[in-house]
Amino acid sequence: MRITQTHRAIILSGVEEYIDADVDVRVFGSRLDDTKQGGGVDLLLISQTNIPPQACAELNEVLEEYLKLPVNIETYTSTDEPTPTQARVLAEACPIDDKNT
Repeated sequence: MRITQTHRAIILSGVEEYIDADVDVRVFGSRLDDTKQGGGVDLLLISQTNIPPQACAELNEVLEEYLKLPVNIETYTSTDEPTPTQARVLAEACPIDDKNT
């Protein structure tokens, strides 16, 4: 996974401040492929309750400012049936704090 420890800390801190500390943060997309270069950071936020779009927008703005990278945030409420897009992302995404990636 091409996420530095510094980026991890910034992302987790931002999620805690703007969303909730109990949100499961996962990474998907090109950042999972160590052979690629560049690209934005694709995040999946999984929560037991709906995450307000305004909170995601604020988090996105802050993360892009601090990471100096484009950020894409997808959300999933774990009590809902996933949409086809959410199901694809759920199948691909890895926990951001997974030390094995």
